[in-house]
Amino acid sequence: MPRTIDVMERGKGTEMRPRPAPSRRTEAPPPKPQKSDTLIWWHLANVIDLIHFPILIALVVLGAVYFSGPVFVVLLTLMVTLQVAVLGCPVMWLTGQLRQIHDPGYEIKWSVTAWLYHRYGRWFGVAVFGFFAGLTLLLRFWLF
Repeated sequence: MPRTIDVMERGKGTEMRPRPAPSRRTEAPPPKPQKSDTLIWWHLANVIDLIHFPILIALVVLGAVYFSGPVFVVLLTLMVTLQVAVLGCPVMWLTGQLRQIHDPGYEIKWSVTAWLYHRYGRWFGVAVFGFFAGLTLLLRFWLF
């Protein structure tokens, strides 16, 4: 029975079987094509971007006309304070998440405060948030 040897042992009167070549994979695998079934999330994000601002204006105006009590003022103050404090819009975060479902490489940019939080650390982000929230509340109570 002949024995199996490496290519390096040539000439010793035995059967030669080559050793499998080592894998030399230096390139990244090609990107997978995006599924067309996730395109609906991209379109939904675009629709939300187009209609959320006019709807918000209509809600504020109609709310002020039909419901001008202290609860409305508190809710409006809370919404404006949070938007100024995060220096961004939570709806933009939502639409960014929807776009990321379709395109995982999409970078969500919705808030300056969140960017500062991730870039410079927790204390810096929280301090900026607290500063702008306090400034907004101070202006609200001073002017109205």
